[in-house]
Amino acid sequence: MGVDVKIANINSLFLSFLNEVFVNSFDLLEIANNICTTANSTFAKRHIKFTSKWILVNEDDSGKSMEFSPVEAINLTLVYIIHSLEDEPVYAKFKEYIGNIESIQNMISCYGDYSGVQLENIIYRLMKAAFLKSEKYFDSTQLINALKQLIVNINSGVDEITLIGRLHGVRLESDLVEIESDISLIRLDRQAINERQPSIAQLGTSPAILDYSDSNVEIIIKIQYPISLGYNNMNWQNDLRCKLENTIKSIKLYRHGRFHVDPIRFHSNLIGEMGILRPAPKFTTDKVILSTDDIDALKKAFSVVKNISGDNVLERSFSRFLIGLNEHVPEEQIVDFVIAWESLLQTVNGDINKAELVYRFSLNGAAILCEVDNNREFTEAQTFMKEVYNIRSTVVHGGDSSTISKNLKKISFNSLIDLNNEIARLYRNTIFWLSELDKQERPYYKSFGWELLLRK
Repeated sequence: MGVDVKIANINSLFLSFLNEVFVNSFDLLEIANNICTTANSTFAKRHIKFTSKWILVNEDDSGKSMEFSPVEAINLTLVYIIHSLEDEPVYAKFKEYIGNIESIQNMISCYGDYSGVQLENIIYRLMKAAFLKSEKYFDSTQLINALKQLIVNINSGVDEITLIGRLHGVRLESDLVEIESDISLIRLDRQAINERQPSIAQLGTSPAILDYSDSNVEIIIKIQYPISLGYNNMNWQNDLRCKLENTIKSIKLYRHGRFHVDPIRFHSNLIGEMGILRPAPKFTTDKVILSTDDIDALKKAFSVVKNISGDNVLERSFSRFLIGLNEHVPEEQIVDFVIAWESLLQTVNGDINKAELVYRFSLNGAAILCEVDNNREFTEAQTFMKEVYNIRSTVVHGGDSSTISKNLKKISFNSLIDLNNEIARLYRNTIFWLSELDKQERPYYKSFGWELLLRK
């Protein structure tokens, strides 16, 4: 029954398109042919400029080979060609034709004076969609199809806005990892990677990373808004950024690594491109591998991240843990990680002395570790947590490396990096365990929660 309804809706939208487009005073096919012919004539006389970018030639287990190759700056040429049409009579006819379509009139009335829905910008997007890059040709059939799709999208009553972000620090082994119905990780093949490589023309005066080929992942996030809301009443950027942040947090909760997204693009079914965000360039050598085997765990991590916001203690702790993950200096990282643990383990009111703080940290920490990890007995876990806290104190108070080394040896670690990795692993296990408890059953909220956990 649901499938039949969807088919009926699609047919209804298509019939609406036929009624709007072909019952009109102008012959759309003739206009489309004429404007594409004019554009092709102008294009043939235009010299295409070149830029350069790194191209991935080959990649295997032994490494990758790259070439710094010249590429046609075709998009710059298209901008010139399409805008040059504005002085042609056929452009005026096409503009009048578009302006008489009821669906487009309705969209313009909803979106007000937003530039993205002005007729000139609609024509620009339609002409750009009509251009076949492989053949370097404006195709009238493509133009009509693009107009048809735009009207179908308008008549659907919703504007679907998509965030596309290049994820660095992760490699996908499967084509798709769907975290939620509207959030996916997509694997890019070599051709897609090369198409997205930044060119030197994109650099401007800001520093940039010229080679993104180590990343084969894009995050795709979609969200829909009723067109009737109008552009100014949509919170699309905030909503999409929130979903993106939760996606990155869920990957960090699930796997250890430094991940970031750059660039971030926004696209609307009705308006086209809606801007690009380019965070400060970062380099990462991390290559966490994800596949279909990780889907269930990633979904669970995403659910945990969304629910953390309902628990102030957990939210504060997890926020500090994320800060620590991005820290490159091991001494600084352990301080952040211990603060994250303290937010969970030292949830008490009133003033207490240092000895009491260390005692609560080690005792409560051992109680939790025995719940989430089978590698240590209670006394061993308590010793572990105590020395972790002592190392943090040594770092904060400017202690020397020899003191830190002695503390590390007491718990059988050779380096702070190894210890930080273990602290992070245990913290992740703890977050997952706490998330499975009802909020009021978590030991820092429950009456005598820590004491009851110790008795277990």
